Amino acid sequence: MERKLKNKFARIKLLAMDFDGVLTDGFVYVDQNGKETVRCSRRDGFGIGLLGKHGIASGVLSTEKNPVVRARCLKLGIPYWQGLELGSDKLAVLKRVLKNAHLAPAAVAYMGDDLNDLAVMRYVGLPIAVSDAHRAVKKAAVYVTRAAGGDHAVREVIEFILQARGETHLLGK
Repeated sequence: MERKLKNKFARIKLLAMDFDGVLTDGFVYVDQNGKETVRCSRRDGFGIGLLGKHGIASGVLSTEKNPVVRARCLKLGIPYWQGLELGSDKLAVLKRVLKNAHLAPAAVAYMGDDLNDLAVMRYVGLPIAVSDAHRAVKKAAVYVTRAAGGDHAVREVIEFILQARGETHLLGK
């Protein structure tokens, strides 16, 4: 990884993420009763736990109102804001979070996959797109993951953050 990008990863104090398409593969499974379920990566969840152990916060900003967002975030022990109508709503929430936490945008990485993530991506210090993101989102990103959303892309980013901070002992290196 180039030095400039490594420095951006090393400065991260908050990893904010979209839910659908980042923590999930972007698909929704619907049963005959209309109940929706999604597919998430346990490796991403384990990685989020590693971040927390090193004082790096994480959270979810989602337009989705599905109870799976709440359930997954509660299980991971991370804050979430859901039912946000537009990308501008995501940005307004993130700005409040940063103000309350006394964090600068440069200390924030945001992972997105679709057009409603662009406003937040343009605001943060490290905008990241998953490999299967919309082309405009990839263009706005400083880093595009090798993995697709829901396929350990979050873990990939977490490992880069920890490596950049010299925490390689956690990664078996």
